[in-house]
Amino acid sequence: MKKFLRTSLVTAVIILGVASLLIHPYGAVRAHASVEPLLTSAVVDTETVRILERSCQNCHSQNTEWPLYSYFAPVSWLIESDVHRARSHMNLSGWSQYSLEEKQELLAEMGAAVRSRQMPPSRYTAMHGSAKLSESERERIYQWARGERHRLKALATEGAPTADKAATQ
Repeated sequence: MKKFLRTSLVTAVIILGVASLLIHPYGAVRAHASVEPLLTSAVVDTETVRILERSCQNCHSQNTEWPLYSYFAPVSWLIESDVHRARSHMNLSGWSQYSLEEKQELLAEMGAAVRSRQMPPSRYTAMHGSAKLSESERERIYQWARGERHRLKALATEGAPTADKAATQ
């Protein structure tokens, strides 16, 4: 009986290992790497970009760094789900593809989520301590998002030609 249980356990582990490499319920999340920098077409200082790269890009861009444990189910499915949802909501690698209105809305949401400590989520920072934001970093992101949102709003009301408008013509 013990031999049967041991054999069954080993077989289950092997099947789970193979499944973790072959089954990706959220599509080819890993396949879409980007060479484009974050927030292309945005006016953002290098320090803020550095903070966003450290704390946001793993989920909200195509520049995800996949740790070794992210290749094995069921952890891989959880991580791929999180990344898929985050990119679907806001993808910093595809920033130039959003309309002015979408950018303004995303900036408002980003500023509010960072300021209210919803982002980055504690589940993520528990495993990635370097992604934690200090109070000054939270304020910096909030102020940048607020300023960029106002800049975009001014561009929209002025009717000034922008890369966004040129792309739609």
